[in-house]
Amino acid sequence: MDWKRIFGLGKKRENKTLSDEVAEEMGFSRNVLDIIKQISNANLQRLTVRNDEGEIEIDGISFFTFNEDDEKLIIELQSKLKPLECIVFFNDQEHCKVGIIKGQDQFEILKIQQTNGDNYDIGNKEVIAKLKKWNSRFPFDIIGADFDWVEANFKVMPDDNEIRSFAQEIYDFCPDIVDQGTGSIESLIEEIKKSKKLYLWWD
Repeated sequence: MDWKRIFGLGKKRENKTLSDEVAEEMGFSRNVLDIIKQISNANLQRLTVRNDEGEIEIDGISFFTFNEDDEKLIIELQSKLKPLECIVFFNDQEHCKVGIIKGQDQFEILKIQQTNGDNYDIGNKEVIAKLKKWNSRFPFDIIGADFDWVEANFKVMPDDNEIRSFAQEIYDFCPDIVDQGTGSIESLIEEIKKSKKLYLWWD
């Protein structure tokens, strides 16, 4: 089972160009820009995020990836740019859009994306607090987020004695991942084992 297939994600679209000069004004060094261009030949643009009023520009870089293995691209960029104090993530999975911001704390991704479960009265601060708590037990790397979803790769998986209770915690916090996704806790457990991912999505 594939999360993108479950929720109908993966479409792509074109973008407009961001100049190196503007990127440098936002604090991105030539070294950072060169690494991005070596890994992806896509045009760069200013990062936009969604809020209640629509899309707003922030200090960050984005581009659309046309790489078939787009997650591999994210992981490669993360490893190369983390030492340069940059955070890399999918910020629009539907269009395979990559975002890059300055910083070292991966939970900044959730803050700028304002990831929430508003339909369940779960705000952004609650999402961040819950994921920090889970990360302290089962460390993971966030690879993407938007206003209503977050995806992470486990560095330490829950073991067989922990995974059922953890899957129940996920369901309690994010019912849509089962009710509109896997269909059952058992299937959620199998998907976590297979994908080695934490994925949350609120409709």
